[in-house]
Amino acid sequence: MTFSTVLNKFASSLPGTDTYVKLRQSMQTLIQEDPNNASVYFLVFGFARTYVMLYEDQEVSPQFAEDNQKLMLSYLHILDEALQKGDAASLYHALNRVVNEYENSKKVF
Repeated sequence: MTFSTVLNKFASSLPGTDTYVKLRQSMQTLIQEDPNNASVYFLVFGFARTYVMLYEDQEVSPQFAEDNQKLMLSYLHILDEALQKGDAASLYHALNRVVNEYENSKKVF
């Protein structure tokens, strides 16, 4: 399993908490399989976990679910690009970019 594979599965899945459960599980697997990049996977794991905790027992509008899936995808793309470059500086900058974008967002997960 690679981060890119997980990203593609997430992108092609229906928006909803089940998709975030799978994302969370995939991140747990990647933490074990690729400990050198565990901080990336743990960040995404935390986002997915929070989304499930907040919304699994709530009805959300399809638009809300789609908007949040797009937001998560934007973060995943930033991180995937850095992982593919394979250098620590790119990864560090990508992590900071995602955290800063998240901090300036509505923080839905």
